[in-house]
Formats: sequence, C-alpha cells, structure tokens
Amino acid sequence: MRPTALARTVALLGATVATIATTTGCTTSTTTPAPPAAAMTSAPAVPVAAIPIAAKPATPAPALKNTGTAWPTVIGSMLTYGQWLVANPNPALAGTITEPGCASATALTAQLQSLLDQNARVQPAAITLTSVTGPYPATPGTTTTAKTTATTAPVGSIAEIDVQAARAAEPIIEHSITAAKPATASSAIIELADQPALAPTTLHITLNLGSDNRWRFCTIADAINDPDGEAITTVL
Repeated sequence: MRPTALARTVALLGATVATIATTTGCTTSTTTPAPPAAAMTSAPAVPVAAIPIAAKPATPAPALKNTGTAWPTVIGSMLTYGQWLVANPNPALAGTITEPGCASATALTAQLQSLLDQNARVQPAAITLTSVTGPYPATPGTTTTAKTTATTAPVGSIAEIDVQAARAAEPIIEHSITAAKPATASSAIIELADQPALAPTTLHITLNLGSDNRWRFCTIADAINDPDGEAITTVL
C-alpha cells in the first residue's frame, strides 16, 4: 500500500474511535435524578382525659373525736366527719374514719370517687342517734369492754356497737364549675337526685383501733334488713 493511502486509513480509524468514545461518554454520564423525599407528617395528638381533682373544701372539717370509749361521742363524731366527706368528696381522706381493707373503707372510697368524677356532692342532713349500746364480745383476745380505754386496748382491738340512727333525705347536687375550683355561693347548683331518708334503723357497727389510738369503722350493717351487707354509704 502506498503511504498516502495508509495515512488516509489511519486518519479514518482515528475519527471512528473518537466518535465511539464521545458517544460512550455521553451514555455513561447520564444520571436519573432521585425522587423527592416523602414529606414528614406528625401523628395526630391523642386527647388525654382530665383527672378529677378534689376541690378545696367549702367548709373546714369538723373536729374528730374518735379516741376513748365514750361511744356516743366517738360514733357521732365519726358519722359527722363522714357526712362532711360526702359534702366535700376526697377519696384520699376515707382512711380518716375507715380502716383500710375493711368493707366500710372500700364502700366509702368508691362513693367519694364517684361523687368526685361527677363533680357532685351531698348536702347532708344531720344524723340522729337515739340509742348507743355496747360494746359486745368480739374476736377473743381483741374484745373491748365498757372499762377499756384507748390506752389499755391493744392496737387492732375491735369494738362492736349497736346504734339506732335516723336522718332526713339529702339532695345530691352538681356544681357547674370545674372540680379544681372551690364551690362558691354564686356557683350554679343543679340537683341530681335525692339520697333517701334513713328511717330509724338499727346499725351494728364494728370499730378497729389503729396504731394512733383512734377508732375507725370496719363495718356498718343494717342489723335487721341486711346484716351481712355494708351500709356506710346508706347512712351518710
């Protein structure tokens, strides 16, 4: 082959290689853009139910005289305090007059919690005690007698007392204010229901003596109509 023809062939091959290189470069340099990131969304807020809070008592708690063996005074004072509780419901105070773990404590705590949940309260009518008798023999080794005093009775002693009690009907009312605020005279009051009157009833009461030398209700039973039941919420 002549030199001129050879040079022409080399030039042609060079041009072809250059074209292939250019085309390949374009192909490999092409990129597909990434899809946009999904927008972050926050979970919807979950509403939290408000927890009722015991209101500030509308009146001070009555003096509690639950020591010693002057039974009319002891039981009368405890019942008066119980009525103050249903008028100013606070389940945390049920143990002031009831022995934890006893039927009276369970029933009173549940009643106070129910009143608190409904922002309701009882307008109490005074309880009249027409007779108080006892104490009667209870569990051997823990029985109190008429001569037993709070200082001589051992902790855990039991006193069983019978009383005749009566009271008028009591309205159950609801205040149209939040439970976190105290009741005021100007608060709108709605009557929800009536707590039926307590006709003269014989109650068999069991008291427990605590480590603080104070008596607390363990059970209160309607001795005639329901001797095995718990009647503290009916009485108050």
